[in-house]
Amino acid sequence: MSENIRCDAQGERRRFPCEQLEYTKTVGNLLPKILGETFAELGFGVKVNHQQANGVDMEVFLGHNRILVAEVLNWSIASRLTYKRKNSIIGNLNEFDCNKMLIHTVSLSNLEGLKESGIYLLEIGYQILPKTYYNFFLTKNQVGKRSLDSDSARRNIKAKILHYVNNYLFGHKFLNFLLSPP
Repeated sequence: MSENIRCDAQGERRRFPCEQLEYTKTVGNLLPKILGETFAELGFGVKVNHQQANGVDMEVFLGHNRILVAEVLNWSIASRLTYKRKNSIIGNLNEFDCNKMLIHTVSLSNLEGLKESGIYLLEIGYQILPKTYYNFFLTKNQVGKRSLDSDSARRNIKAKILHYVNNYLFGHKFLNFLLSPP
């Protein structure tokens, strides 16, 4: 058995590379951190809220103006969006009078009502994991729709954010301003 696969006291294989609470907290904080860094690289002010706190996961500012709030779900393909969680997301985002977004990693069912509430949906396409967690799932041959936190994954996420900014948030003039040399 690989040393990366942890076992419980009875020698049974574990579902997670560490205690489930530690796993969900670490994974839950990773994507908002990456997104915050990405928006900051693009010149926005960003406030990333702790995952355990109530309210939205991320606020994006242009100057002193809040222009976007987002909820972020760094979930695996086995995750399910409950009605209660969906309604909580809608409620959290609709507390703000600006652009609203749900950023999620994998396809989810039960998304009806989000677009109708004015919430833009952005699917990353895969769950982002730190190296040790990714390696744990690699040894179990369970890396489908999972990606290592890497430069390549971050470039892909940045391209998706730029597409959103370009096509939905401000339009082509703003993107050209961001990309033009000083």
